[in-house]
Amino acid sequence: MTIEAKNFKNKNKLDYSKLSMKDFNKFPLLSGIYKFSSGNLKFYLLCVQNDDTSVVEHFWKEHKNYHDLNLWDNITKEEGIYIDVGSHTGLYTIVGLKANSNNFVISIEPSYLNVARMMSNLRLNGLVKNHAKILAAASDITGVKNFLFHPDLSFMSKGGKISENGEKVSVIKLDDLSLKDDRKVKGIKIDTEGEDYKVLLGAKNIIENNLPDIIIETREENKLLIREFLINLGYKFFLVSDKIVETNVFDLQINESTNIYASVKK
Repeated sequence: MTIEAKNFKNKNKLDYSKLSMKDFNKFPLLSGIYKFSSGNLKFYLLCVQNDDTSVVEHFWKEHKNYHDLNLWDNITKEEGIYIDVGSHTGLYTIVGLKANSNNFVISIEPSYLNVARMMSNLRLNGLVKNHAKILAAASDITGVKNFLFHPDLSFMSKGGKISENGEKVSVIKLDDLSLKDDRKVKGIKIDTEGEDYKVLLGAKNIIENNLPDIIIETREENKLLIREFLINLGYKFFLVSDKIVETNVFDLQINESTNIYASVKK
């Protein structure tokens, strides 16, 4: 990565964990091939002048363990089909392909910039097989909706969402995916900035028929809808930290959002 950024970080002993992308964009910018790690996970990501927030935050904040990503690594070790909804630049897709070379991973992402970078990241890590990309947002219908992309200086920024305003984008129900592989869908990761419950509605048949492990971004306003949908299928819910702890979603207080792990196995 950029030498100037490394030198700046060594000279200025700041509490980078409390800073934001706005702050980081004032520092020397990161460009190049970055070695990303979490726990035992190691792979490479491209970054061009701070355009991937995952890389920038990992570099400055020195995250050592992404518990959700590590959990996804454990889930995807079992051979099967996996769906990465809101794939961004490919963190979960890369992990799903590295965990088991026989897996088939489907990435769903509405930003063509993110999709292009994800494909470059896959090639960078030698992961060019057993993968399908879909340039669309997942929801409860297949058609067209408005999508509001996050107005950030970073092109690869997160935070875009289906909205009343924004650009027209294709949307797809997971149940409308053409799955020619006869293996089961073993896992679904959902990160859609508030559309998450509707993604479940659009995946009703897949979930009922496959009972996959699910990592889903959950908010205060949709937690009970998500709980009701999945609990009727026998799912239990867990908070993801250094340990997997079963939780009662009904009593869970969520400030902004949190990832919930739902499974019928535990």
